[in-house]
Order: sequence, then C-alpha cells, then structure tokens
Amino acid sequence: MSNQDREIGLRYLQATYYGLPELFAEGQGEEGMPGEPLKFKVYRGVPHYPLNQRLPLSLGDLRRALVSQGQDTHRRVGPRSLDDQILSCLLYYSYGFSRHDSGLDARWPFHRLVASARCFFPAELYAWLPAAEPVPSGFYHYDNLHHCLAALRQGDYRAVLSAALGCELTDSLGVLFVSAYFWKNAFRYRNFSYRLCSQEVGMVVGNILLVCGVLGIAARVHYQFLDRVLIHLLGLEDGEESPFAAVVLSPAESERQATKTLPAPAISAEALLKEIEPIAPAHIKLSALDRERCQKLLEIDQHSRLESSAELAVLLPPATPSCDQSLPTLEAPAPWPEELELVQALYQRSSGDVFFLPLYRPVSRVAFWEIVRYSLVPYASDLGGVDRRRPALELFLALNNVADVPAGIYRLCGSCGALHVVEQRAVAAQIQAIHSTPAVNCGSAPFVAYPVASYGTLSAALGNRAYRIMNMECGLVAQRLSVLSAAFGLVARCSDSYHLDRCAELLHLRERVETPLFLIAFGYERPGAGAGARYRHSIRL
Repeated sequence: MSNQDREIGLRYLQATYYGLPELFAEGQGEEGMPGEPLKFKVYRGVPHYPLNQRLPLSLGDLRRALVSQGQDTHRRVGPRSLDDQILSCLLYYSYGFSRHDSGLDARWPFHRLVASARCFFPAELYAWLPAAEPVPSGFYHYDNLHHCLAALRQGDYRAVLSAALGCELTDSLGVLFVSAYFWKNAFRYRNFSYRLCSQEVGMVVGNILLVCGVLGIAARVHYQFLDRVLIHLLGLEDGEESPFAAVVLSPAESERQATKTLPAPAISAEALLKEIEPIAPAHIKLSALDRERCQKLLEIDQHSRLESSAELAVLLPPATPSCDQSLPTLEAPAPWPEELELVQALYQRSSGDVFFLPLYRPVSRVAFWEIVRYSLVPYASDLGGVDRRRPALELFLALNNVADVPAGIYRLCGSCGALHVVEQRAVAAQIQAIHSTPAVNCGSAPFVAYPVASYGTLSAALGNRAYRIMNMECGLVAQRLSVLSAAFGLVARCSDSYHLDRCAELLHLRERVETPLFLIAFGYERPGAGAGARYRHSIRL
C-alpha cells in the first residue's frame, strides 16, 4: 500500500467533493438505531488519573496565541513542565465537554469546545507525557466525559516516538495526538466520513494551538509520521481509528522545539514495531466499523500511510506571494484595542440551531476585520521545516452585510493582510443558492467564508496524505474564525452542504484545480429560532 499511488487520492477527492450525489446514493445510516456509537470513548480496566477540577475562567487574549504562532517564541516565558494545573487546563480547554442541552427538542445534547457535525465527535485526544507529576510517563487517552486520563501504556518510549515523528524530543513537555475514530460518524455518513474526520481533527488541532499560545507553550504540528507505530503505541484498533496529527509541546524559550531530525540510515515502521509490546486496552463500544460499506474510507486511509522515516522529509515549497498588485484592495483597520478573552470566546462559540436563520443585521467593519485578519497567520508544522508557514490554502469571502464595506467577493491576502477585490456586487441570492439544504440561510448572513485549496499541488508533494492534511488545515482555519467570531457575539456555522460548481463560479475559481473545502456562514442568531423546548447548560470546572 503506497501513499504515492495518487490515483486513489484523486478518486476519493472526486467522490467526496465532485461526486457527492453518487456517493450518498450508495446509502447512509440512521441515527437513533441500536448500536449507534457512543459520543464519548471510555476505557475500562486501565488506571485512571483524575485531572484538576479547578480551572481558571480566564486565560488571556486569544489573539496572543495567533500572534505568537506567526513569530518566534524563544524569548517568551512559559511553563517548564506540565504540572497538574497546566495539564488539566490544556486538555480541558482544547477539547473538553462544555455543554449539555436538555428538553424535548435537544436532538444532540452533548457539546464540546470544538464544533462537530451532529455532535458525533469522531476526533479523540491522546497524550504522551514524560516522567513528571501528576502522572507516570506513558501514553494516555483524554476522557472528556470524566475529565481524567486513562493510562494506555506506561514507560518513556521517547526514542521510538522520536523516530516515528522524525523530530527531537529531548526538551519536549509532551505530545498530543488527535485521531479519527471513524465509526463515530461513519455509521451515519459511511464513505464520506474521512472528509469529515479530517476537518474535525483540524479544528481540534487549531484549538490546541490557541490554548497552547495563551499558556505560553510552544506547539509544533506534525502531519507526517509512521502511522502504524503510533497506532501500536496508543493501542488503537487498526482500521477503526487512525492518528491524524501530533502536536509536540515544548517550553516557549527552548532552543530545540521539535525540529525535524531524521535517523540515518532511514528506519522502517516494521523495525520500530519490534520494539513495542502489543496492547489492546478495552473501551466501551456498542458496534464496530462496517468495513463492507466503508471500503472507500478504508482504502484512502490505508493508502495514506507512511512506512519509512525517509518519507518524513517532505516539505512543502515556500508559499508563493499571493499579493496581486493589479487588483484593487481594501486595507485592514487598526486591531481591536479591547481584550478578547479566550475562555469566554470558547464558551460562546456556537454553530447555531439545527436551522440556522441568522438575523439580517450588519456586522461592524472592525469586528469583521478582527475575525478574519488572523485566519491565515503562519504556524509551526513539519510542512515548513524550521520556518513557520501559512496554511496551504486561500480564503475567499462573500460579503453581504458588513458595515462600510461594499458587498461582493474578496480574497484575503496572506502576504499583505488586505482584502483583494474579486468583484463588488450584491451576492445575497447567489450565496443562498449555493447552500444545498434549507438548514442554513446564507442569504441573511453578514458574510460567508470559503477556504480553497489546490489538491493537485499538494498531492504532488505529499501523495494521498495531502487529502487529509488539506482538510485538517481547513479545519484549523475554521476554528480560528469560529472562536474569533464568538468573541464578537456571532455564530459560525461550518457546512459541507453546498453546490461545488456554483461555489466555484461565484469565487471565479479554476474549474477542478481549486477546490472549495468548506462553507462557513457567520451571523447573529435569531432568538428562539429552532430552539423549542431546549435549555443550554454550560459545564464549568
């Protein structure tokens, strides 16, 4: 099975973006049936370590994290270890269980600090922690429901993990892993699940970076690693769940922040597996992945894996300047002077009700700019070597009701930070016609964002793995936008339900070269709309 068999990735892109009617015609599952996967993964028969239950309700301005992602952090002072308070804070605010809805109309009652389609939450969060209080060194699963750590494997394993990630871990505070537990939404979406899982993992990664930034922890995302080694270290069920991203944590002032260090000569996954004792920690499950109905999902997952450390050396070429001087631009105003508290924004973040019908109410020019200006800031990852690089996508915006800004289509320039004018005209009818279901009324949204990527360019460097990396970076950008919009009282609704051809036409994209990955509608929620007999109960530790 080869990551470089690019026809498999192209077929899956075609099926999950350009051929959705045919894909969905293969059938979908139903909610509420016996055996539906649980919304929380809970391990049995392993040691559990409760985490600190008294968390700060204020961490600081969330933009501090976004600014730090675009700059060197060596001079910043942060924690030298993950003590009980810091570890609890990091895990909870990254992916904690934050809200429970009750009432007759509470269709999806369990919510976390990151959005998920129908609140299925297929992303799972794990950690490798070196020897430090309050838990022994080893690999752990973050139990969101009970806010505790489930011990999966004890021991240091630093050398094996370092080889599997292709980076130096001498100064590391720990590593967070975000996996895709496919069946948690594949029971409903089947072969479409891989796209959804990639996006949602990216949103969790984006949120981890926000929390690390305000805590003063340097974080570096690794998209390239030896998959089977991580699967065995974490004791995952091969085929049921796959690690998609690793986030290496280091002291902010460390001189060695997980830079890429590859063994010479190259080492294979097979060789490393011989150093790992198999484990099979048990967790509560009501059913298993339907492999017969999810063959496309399994094929792209198996053919996106890396088997040798030599494959970890891939870097994306430096981002080409996207500043087109021939186009008219709108310059950004000065940044919003008041603090935007991260914790408050995370609790306010919302995808809206089942039917999101935003008020036709303008968003201020200053709020709009503060929401979008940080979406493409560089961050540290293994795609950029020692340099931070911007997400490998473009961000287009359809402005419908932004005060003092003409309606039209714009592209946010990652180089100069200005909006490049694609065209200025009324777009309400067209953006409404793009959405393919009545669940979202884009026509009354003040603005809609469309992350766009060139899969061909990415797959030429990254092979089939480009598909999930492209969608994870899309999710990362979506989380930045969602949290910042929440700070200004707006709902951000991420949707995969749109007509791709109409969207490409609206944005003036090159057909089948540039692909719109997401539709994100922003707006002020209509009081009571769709809520019915439902109460929202925040969970605060």
